[in-house]
Amino acid sequence: MSVEPTSAAPTGNEPDPEHTPARVSRRAVLAGGAAAAMLGLAACAESSSATEVEPRKLENSADDELPPETTPPQISAGPPLVTGSFVSQRMMGRPTRWAVVRPNGVTGRLPVVVVLHALNTNEKSIFTSKLDIQAVLQDYVDAGNAPFAIACADGARNYYHRRTDGTDAGAMVLDEFLPMLASNPELDLSTDRIGLFGWSMGGYGALRLATMLGAPRVAAVAVSSPALWADPRNFPPRAFDGLGDYQANSLFGTQGDFGPIPLLINIGSSDQFYTYTRQWAAGLHPPAAFGTAPGGHTNRYWRSVLPEQIEFLGRNLA
Repeated sequence: MSVEPTSAAPTGNEPDPEHTPARVSRRAVLAGGAAAAMLGLAACAESSSATEVEPRKLENSADDELPPETTPPQISAGPPLVTGSFVSQRMMGRPTRWAVVRPNGVTGRLPVVVVLHALNTNEKSIFTSKLDIQAVLQDYVDAGNAPFAIACADGARNYYHRRTDGTDAGAMVLDEFLPMLASNPELDLSTDRIGLFGWSMGGYGALRLATMLGAPRVAAVAVSSPALWADPRNFPPRAFDGLGDYQANSLFGTQGDFGPIPLLINIGSSDQFYTYTRQWAAGLHPPAAFGTAPGGHTNRYWRSVLPEQIEFLGRNLA
């Protein structure tokens, strides 16, 4: 395990996305006309008999394939990263890197928010200057709020469920990463009640892991632009290995699991997953806190909503 100075650039990691966004309103009532701002996303309707159709990969499907950067991003200033790695059996023996931030100026055992990262990003991407979550956390704690830590492990491109190659990043987080966080005396973290956060692919992953852990283990979930596909005929093979995999791991039909779990969803009105996300959220009872504002599937939008999400997670963890 190592402590990284905030000025150091990450090495040996996959790059994070070159995307950028605009601030969202909290628990906003979504206007139906906002769907017209979708970029090339066809209106979707669930198949009445998903088992009778074969998936077709459409060219204009909602896309979470974020373009990689050509140079490694800089880690943002703020609390230093503590980093390490372990050999993950759930990832077929793959060395799996992780990163943790504790806010400056606090001691003792802290609760933790586990971050699930987007496609083409890694365990350090949420801590780069483009997203800067540790600075948002520090501002939250400096304002007198109860502190917590933030932790992320590299799930590669797995999509946080078991794939045909045998890897399962979701199981890696639950069965290996969480126990490591709880048992590491230098980190001094409690995982009895955790928060979950994710964006894009990781937004889907955070929601899926919440359904597996349930309340009260999950104190709250906050997601940005979750990668959701409502149409069993229309999804990319990077997300699901086929129709059976989609049926086993799609989040449509799991909304009832979120009744006792506080949930905040943020998504830009121009995001390609806006329609699917709104369709999924319509099945939540009670409804989730839902924020939207002008913005797309970009770092600029995701950074703009982080203060709201950190406050939501911290308030429910405290």
